[in-house]
Formats: sequence, structure tokens, C-alpha cells
Amino acid sequence: MKFLAAHGVEFCCDSRKGPGIAGILNLSPDSFSGDGKMDMESRFAMIQKSGASFVDVGAESTRPGSQPVPEEMEIKMIRDALRFIRSRSDLPVSVDTRKSAVAEMALNEGADIINDVSGLQYDPAMADVIAAHGAGLILMHSRGTPETMQSAEHLQYNNVCEDVSRFFHEQLAYAESRGIRSDHIMLDPGIGFAKTQEQNLELIRYGAAFRKEFQLPVLYGVSRKRFLGELTGQTDPAKRDFATAGVLAYLAVHGGVDFFRVHDPVGMNEMLKLYYILLSENKQEGVKI
Repeated sequence: MKFLAAHGVEFCCDSRKGPGIAGILNLSPDSFSGDGKMDMESRFAMIQKSGASFVDVGAESTRPGSQPVPEEMEIKMIRDALRFIRSRSDLPVSVDTRKSAVAEMALNEGADIINDVSGLQYDPAMADVIAAHGAGLILMHSRGTPETMQSAEHLQYNNVCEDVSRFFHEQLAYAESRGIRSDHIMLDPGIGFAKTQEQNLELIRYGAAFRKEFQLPVLYGVSRKRFLGELTGQTDPAKRDFATAGVLAYLAVHGGVDFFRVHDPVGMNEMLKLYYILLSENKQEGVKI
């Protein structure tokens, strides 16, 4: 299957050949993993050299309990980052934003994909902006806002996988009614957004089923998230890359996932590369250990 984005960018998504990596470039110092406080230029250089399929740029933290960033500030940070990136690279760029004004600016400045963590629920004009630019859309499941998403109300599901699937059906119909083509959309189950630890695990185990049901690319964003710390006892988000790799290995083994959004694209790409080398049917004869 193909995933199309703005400016003629095209991804051929075939999980049998291995998922791609989206390198996270956080600009907000409020980022839960702490990387937003690090030098943006050196982090982008690392992502660029890692072999990432695209870079995901965000200026507003959406961790549980975070506060919104004023639109003018978000626009300035994203614009500065895009101008820096586009002056040095043609690597595809997704912009993590819920605001249509930010999306409009970003697509005019060379972004290719909008990663809307609200699933087109926050800003009524967002779908029209994406459709007008022929941009790609990462459609993520979430409930509430970052301030409220972990409330008891939003954590109640009849069946989390079925409820997320129903949400995708509804929002895909809405997106298409506003002019966004289905081959411009990839799905994100929203790990950590209005989910308990067990609900996150259920959605991870369900990854291949989403791809089979919708015949659309699927992206998972599990990198360094809180539930990994709860399961491993690791309180420092920056030290959860091994746990992240464990989830990526599981999803790679069971197939059906097209992209992983990660903080450490170098390490995750190396892990996936070795996995698919070992999985290859081209066996060497006579090798002794």
C-alpha cells in the first residue's frame, strides 16, 4: 500500500520489508523525555544520519497534564525549525500539532504530513487545511485534552481495541467527507493517550489487526512512555530506550506495523536492521560459530 503526502512525497508501506522510523524532534522544553531542552540542530543531524524515513517536529508537549502552548509561540518555533531543516535536507517532515493555523504555516514552509494527536477533534478547520494542501495525515486516537485525558472518565472502554477501531471508522469517514483521500492517511492507536497500562498492552498486541482491517499504514508511538517505566521500574524517561526496543521487536515479529515514532532513531534502526537480516531467507551455508 502507498501513503501519500504533500509536495509529491510518497511512501511504499510493506511491513514484510520492515517498518520505517520517524525520528522525534521535540522543540518544547516541557517534553516529557527531556530532549526538548537539547540542541535542535545536533538532534536533527542525528535523525538525518540515522536512516529515518521522516522527522516528526513538535513544539507543544502533549504529555498528560501538560499545558497548551500559545499559537503564536508554536508557529514561531515550528517555522524556525522547518526553515533550518529545509535549508539542509529534503527529508520528509511531519508536524505534530492540533492547530490549523500552525498546520497551514508548516505546509507552506515545506512540511509534508500533519500529525494531529487529537484525531481531527480539536480544530474544526484542520481537515480543510490538510485537504487543500494534499498533505499526509497521521490520524491518532485520543480522548479529552492533555490536561484531562488520564481522567477516570476517559479511561473507560467497553473493549479498547474495538472502541479505537470504531473511532478510526468514524474519523476516516469524517476526513474523507472533508476532502482528505484515504491514501493520504495513516493510523496511530494513541499509546499513552487516555489509556491505562493494560490498555496500552492490548493495543500493542492488536497492531497487525488494525492494518488488516483498514488496509492503511499504521504508526506506533511508544518511545520512552510512562507505561514502560511502570513495567520496568525505570523512572528516567531518557533511559527507557531498551524497553522501547522490546516493544518494537514484538511488533516487528508479529508484523502489520509500518512506522515507529522514536526518540533514538539510530538505536532503533540498528535493532530493526539486524532483525530483518536474521529473518532473511538468504541463508549462508557452512558457517561455523
